[in-house]
Amino acid sequence: MARPITSLILCALLMNSDAIVFGQVARLSESNWDQLVPAGKEVDAIYEDFALKSAAVKAIVAFPAVTRNSNMTVRGVGGCLIDLTATAFESDQLSCFYPGRRKFPFSSGTIEGNAVVMTSEGTAERPSCEVRYELSANEPVINVTSTWTNTTSRDWTLSLEDDLRADGGKEDMVKSPNGTHDLYYVHDIFWQQAYGFRAAGYSIRSNSNSREGILTWEPKDGQPIIMKPGKSFSFTRQIIVAKDLPGVLAVADRVFGDIKVSPVTISVTDANGKPVVGARLAISSAAGSSRGTTVTDSDGKIRTALPAGEFTLNGTTAGISLFSRDSVRVSVAAGSNDFALVSQTYKPGIADVVVTDDQGNAIPAKVEFIGSNETPTPDWAPETSEHFVKNLAYTENGKVQVPLQSGDYDVIVSHGAEHDAEFTRLHIEAGQTTDLKVSLKHSVQTPGWISADFHSHSSPSGDNTGSQRGRVLNLAAENIEFAPCTEHNRISTYDEHIAALGLKPFLATVSGMELTGQPLPLNHQNTFPLIRKPRTQDGGGPVTDDSPETQMERIALWDDRSEKLIQQNHPDIGWLFYDKNGDGKPDEGHSRSFTIMDVMEIHPIDRILTRERYDVRGDKPFGNNRILNWLQLLNQGFRIYGVVNTDAHYNYHGSGWLRNWIQSSTDQPAEIDPMEMVHASEQGRLIMSNGPYLEATFSEAGSNSTVVSGQDLVAKSGKVNIHVRVQCPNWLNVDTVFVLINGKPSEELTFTADADPDAFGKGSVKFDRTLNISLKEDAHLVVVTGHRSERLGDVMGPSGGDQHPAALTNPVFVDVDGNGFTPNKDTLGYPLPVKFIEAK
Repeated sequence: MARPITSLILCALLMNSDAIVFGQVARLSESNWDQLVPAGKEVDAIYEDFALKSAAVKAIVAFPAVTRNSNMTVRGVGGCLIDLTATAFESDQLSCFYPGRRKFPFSSGTIEGNAVVMTSEGTAERPSCEVRYELSANEPVINVTSTWTNTTSRDWTLSLEDDLRADGGKEDMVKSPNGTHDLYYVHDIFWQQAYGFRAAGYSIRSNSNSREGILTWEPKDGQPIIMKPGKSFSFTRQIIVAKDLPGVLAVADRVFGDIKVSPVTISVTDANGKPVVGARLAISSAAGSSRGTTVTDSDGKIRTALPAGEFTLNGTTAGISLFSRDSVRVSVAAGSNDFALVSQTYKPGIADVVVTDDQGNAIPAKVEFIGSNETPTPDWAPETSEHFVKNLAYTENGKVQVPLQSGDYDVIVSHGAEHDAEFTRLHIEAGQTTDLKVSLKHSVQTPGWISADFHSHSSPSGDNTGSQRGRVLNLAAENIEFAPCTEHNRISTYDEHIAALGLKPFLATVSGMELTGQPLPLNHQNTFPLIRKPRTQDGGGPVTDDSPETQMERIALWDDRSEKLIQQNHPDIGWLFYDKNGDGKPDEGHSRSFTIMDVMEIHPIDRILTRERYDVRGDKPFGNNRILNWLQLLNQGFRIYGVVNTDAHYNYHGSGWLRNWIQSSTDQPAEIDPMEMVHASEQGRLIMSNGPYLEATFSEAGSNSTVVSGQDLVAKSGKVNIHVRVQCPNWLNVDTVFVLINGKPSEELTFTADADPDAFGKGSVKFDRTLNISLKEDAHLVVVTGHRSERLGDVMGPSGGDQHPAALTNPVFVDVDGNGFTPNKDTLGYPLPVKFIEAK
């Protein structure tokens, strides 16, 4: 039998007897922003959202508009809880809590006393729904009350469901296992924020993955909830927020479980008697149930609360066990509890690293520590982190001071592709400081050209949770000198991070975005510069479209038709140019976009060394060979210049393994004009590389007039000289240089270290020759260098390091007859591509 609705409402109100205290509730504006908006890398608040603040909690509810999105993947958030943090440790890690599982779209929102109230109007087919957000008295709890009224003419069986986004793909995040619980939790251990969901009288059946979670609230009495026409039902759940899961459970016990908890302070010291900062303690009851993991503060202490009883503590730091027997036991009693834990197994010393260039100037750098001779490799933090990422240390000022377990380490210190890397061995003595002073030789000279990456991401993009500050550190450490900010579907900026880190002399930037529409992955375009409108929807950027052509036109018209670079990202060239409907049969392609795009990504770059029809990974075709298809396009008369970018999403070797060297009037990043970068890229004055620095100047034989990559050259004699010079730092090499004439390698202009050993140098200059070409017809020329067998290796990490070194110029178009360049229409031995369809 169905439960009476009136008693359910009364029951819910009685269960929600926690009094509401006066806090701050307001619409966000410039005047209250700094006071009300929480801190944390997942904050998505904008002006006109609703803010609630108490002594214990800060929360943001998105204003109810159908166009309100947090980011590319967290969408339709109007009326939902999008930011939530404990004020004692502000670190928002919630993407969105959707009350009602998005089945009741909110159309209006108001402030009623100390509450934010969102309303979804009822119809003849769906009940109305009012959601009320209120902060609890002096507790880190937000009460979310939904009230449904049956506006239909029939009985309505109500399913109590919510869903949430708390993304943990590459985080140290734990969630309640799928199943039935009294409390469902989400805890990001590294970024230190935890959430607990509960409701009196209900169990939670959870179904979650690393990104999303569905919470179904089931009455413990098993009775269905049936509303008669015109009747209402209210349901209140609480969301507890704390620094960590032990904190959430302590609040749940004390406030909702009538279980007394006592304050507990745990200090952790190493074998030298020094506090262990950032140690993780996993707490379990004597019965084996987990109380979660907590992290020591800057004093090496943990301050939490636990019920009386016996507990087991397992401790680690940087992935190293702290206790020889894996765990220690403590007994918590009523009143204050203080425990001092001493690790006898963690015997660290300090590595004090100072990195300069060969002129003695401090530089940003990447320092990698690899355990040797049974010494464990440190694992400081997830790939989303900032200064310390797994076993990497990024430094903005050339200084790294970090505790390491005593033992031996292989250390790699690097600063991108223009500097030699240092490969050294470091021995750490317990309790001692070991100095490592490294001077990185600026071995590759690139006057008049700066290195750039046009395509990077971090947490604001919505498809990853990497710290944006970590992205900036990664870029600077890899000596990327110009990097527009290109988050998915949001105009954002790196300016604040660059200023805070003191990186203006090393890294220039400009606001832009990646507009990411459907179909995926075709309809992705990067563009910069764009006018950023801070704290507004999408940063003031354009919205997506299901047509790549319309989307590109929208970008071109944005900001009053302002001049900007439009880059087609990672296209299936067959689909884009020759197969609009994607059916595998040739057609006109997305033809309206052809004249709009300025540049196009053509990586994987090392595929230029083989130019096979398909991009084969393992033994299986992965897609069309983009770089071959680009050469085919050039032969058909398209002038769309190539670029290569990392498309980095996380911070473990994320940036640096692809770059573009762009012709520039200045070698100083602080003096870079973004519009000069736009113009140079539009004109193809850009060299693509994953490491080797390739210079190529072109001239007609007997003439002193030269051109570079991307330009036109009139050579009526048909005789062309190309001066080719290749430089490499000490951690990579090349063994081939060749010239593509209309996309085909010239046997006379192909050099290998095997066949032509005298052509290749042993130092940083690997190749330096003037090549002579005789042409009988117009031709576009592309110079290529690379290594056919060696890889980039450890400096670029496990993914980027697996590439063969490679670099190539954009084409120079040689007009032999003086009547303008005429393409030869050759398809390079393969049919023009259509959309790649994976074989079943």
